Amino acid sequence: MISELENSFLYFCQTDEEENYFKNALIYLCKNDTEGSFGIIVNKKVKINLKDFSLQPDAELEAILNNDKVFLGGPVTPFSPFIIHSLEKKYDETHKISSNIGLSSKPDIIQSILNKDFPEKFIVSFGYTGWSSGQLEKEIQQGSWIIIPANEQIIFSTKSDKKIEEASKLAGFNINLVSSNYGKA
Repeated sequence: MISELENSFLYFCQTDEEENYFKNALIYLCKNDTEGSFGIIVNKKVKINLKDFSLQPDAELEAILNNDKVFLGGPVTPFSPFIIHSLEKKYDETHKISSNIGLSSKPDIIQSILNKDFPEKFIVSFGYTGWSSGQLEKEIQQGSWIIIPANEQIIFSTKSDKKIEEASKLAGFNINLVSSNYGKA
């Protein structure tokens, strides 16, 4: 297990094969331990309508959420909300990812957002990406993922269509140009 992976970005290395769910996905790795790995895609923006969730329509809240705050986080439990947020407010069972960032999915933070009592910084994800114990490390060794140090600015403030470009600057090269076929003749 590579414990330093937590609080990193993962970017899927393209293959010449057919489309892949993770194509152009920038994943924020929230947890990596002996039980497995858990991440949230932070650049696949989705638009929501509160009435689709049987909630009272609120144009102001929808405008806030639909301004790069809601993402398709991954293929696992795609209808479950997960919130990556700053830690100035306390919520039930927050998983602390770094000294400034946590992950919550309990009703108290969801209700707080619906009441417009937001954490200072947050994004909402529907679904997550997951790997069994050792699976992510094996995929990294096979060249399937690029690891980039995470950056709070990219997670919370960068527009979704610019996140890969900004992550490329952190990496020092254009990550879109990397293929998992490197070194193969």
